[in-house]
Amino acid sequence: MAGATIEFEFESTADEERFVRAYLVDAWDRFEASEHWETGWFWSYRQFAAYDSGPDGGLVRLVFEGDPDALVARESNRWNEFDGLVSWDLRRFEDEREGGRYDSLLKQQEDALGEIGGEWAHRSKQLVTPFSLAYYRAFEEPLPMVGDEVDENPKGIGFWAAVHDILTQCGYDRYDETAMCQKMMKNRLKPIADYRGADAAREEYDRLLAEWQVHEEELERWLNENPTGQATEP
Repeated sequence: MAGATIEFEFESTADEERFVRAYLVDAWDRFEASEHWETGWFWSYRQFAAYDSGPDGGLVRLVFEGDPDALVARESNRWNEFDGLVSWDLRRFEDEREGGRYDSLLKQQEDALGEIGGEWAHRSKQLVTPFSLAYYRAFEEPLPMVGDEVDENPKGIGFWAAVHDILTQCGYDRYDETAMCQKMMKNRLKPIADYRGADAAREEYDRLLAEWQVHEEELERWLNENPTGQATEP
């Protein structure tokens, strides 16, 4: 088995989303049922197309460990017939283009994230992919990250609530959740700087800080208007 990435470029972001929904959702079952598939995940990049550093159209990367030649032989006709797909390119981890540094997907993750972080990421990304594909099946239109707080949705339910539910199912408490949110915000500021410059990262930090400071008044008002310290678990 060998590690590889297949990169798919699309004419538009709509073509990319259609590829994920119309092809990848069903193809994943074929991947996992075949002898030439060991493990893997995918990345979808249409959300970055609006930025200068983003793709010109749509972009999907299929990252996997298995038999790349067998996968290409089985699936490439479907790719070539997909309307809106500009090109696809197979890149093996063992190729000179990839530096020849990795003999497995796990080793690639460990090189990027450290021995422990890489091993955890290697396992967790395999769990995230079935959820993401199930999400595409369940919702024809993407959920908003945060829903508008209206009478029909008083809690502003959106995609954030799915992350909250996953944390609860996996045994994490409220303080774990706030620690995760803080880490995620810190973690995203550096990529903003990498791709959009230092000023963009500072602007986003200032925006987050200002919103959090404004929230203090809202929190105090809620605390004064509602009973506290009386709830029971769960």
